[in-house]
Amino acid sequence: MIADAIARFVASPSSGDFEALALAAFAFQFERVEPYRRLCERSSRTPRSIDTWREIPLVPAIAMKSVALNAAPARVTFRSSGTTAGARRSVHPHPFPELYELVIERSFPEFCLPCGGRPPMLSLIPPFSQATDSSLSFMIDHVLAACAGESSATACGARGLDLPRARSWLAARQRDGRPYLVLATALALDQCLRGLERLDLRFRAPAASALFVTGGFKTRRAELTLDDLLARLAERLGLPAQAVVQEYGMTELTSQAYTRSLAGGPTDVFVCPHWMRARVLDPATLEEAPAGAEGLLALLDLANVGSVLHLLTEDLARGADGGFRLTGRAGGAELRGCSLTAEELAGSPRCIER
Repeated sequence: MIADAIARFVASPSSGDFEALALAAFAFQFERVEPYRRLCERSSRTPRSIDTWREIPLVPAIAMKSVALNAAPARVTFRSSGTTAGARRSVHPHPFPELYELVIERSFPEFCLPCGGRPPMLSLIPPFSQATDSSLSFMIDHVLAACAGESSATACGARGLDLPRARSWLAARQRDGRPYLVLATALALDQCLRGLERLDLRFRAPAASALFVTGGFKTRRAELTLDDLLARLAERLGLPAQAVVQEYGMTELTSQAYTRSLAGGPTDVFVCPHWMRARVLDPATLEEAPAGAEGLLALLDLANVGSVLHLLTEDLARGADGGFRLTGRAGGAELRGCSLTAEELAGSPRCIER
């Protein structure tokens, strides 16, 4: 089965060829995802008519808010949280949770634990038992099980951030001098720092400690900035910007991109694992943008074999240093030529070809 071949490739890049696997996975999805097959046929892009992974038809991620696009029966279903009250949530019915776990095991340590080992971790992210449709909570549960050392803890309960528990944990790590890793969303990190600021508390993180942060910086109440969070993080925990790994992930994907901050790389350039490809596309033509130009971020994720491989995001980016830099979110003008509605996937003649 193609999912097994992709799992072997995720585990070892020498076990397969990205191009061949992408085309085989496309054929698998073309056969099993009826709305996607109709889209491909209307654009005359089928497994028999294309030769490279770049030609695999794109699906805007927003389509997963209204159309079921799973290629096999779902064993777990993930939903986006959404930052706008009343907004529809993206749904990702996932047939292969073991593949997701393998993706985590093969990518998270590479970017977040470059020196190996199992450091104590503090999670400010709800466990999967409380957030049963969150792909992030699924991921963090597996990170804690597979990568975390003794004294690891979760400081997020049914009522949200458990600040006393977080304070106690940080104080203990400061006393014992053991390097640690904090796992947080931008919002949870902001809440934790606000709590420390109210109490005027400061901790000195042991050398080699780090922080993993994910999630958008726009919330229902305010818009955070990364620079502000980094400055406050250095002030309250003693963690410099080079100790912060950013993750780029989304409910509609199985894999994630990371910054190589801990390995001395740029702190704002996201790099994909070997089973994933990123491109920046011109919003008007959906052709690849010139080097350094801003455009819409498109991602092909082999681990998305259970849904749709080739996703067009609503994020603006520029290609850089073997990865991409995020520059913002697309507005109506950028999305007008490439948004795909549920009706278009269901067979409307208004097909926007790629």
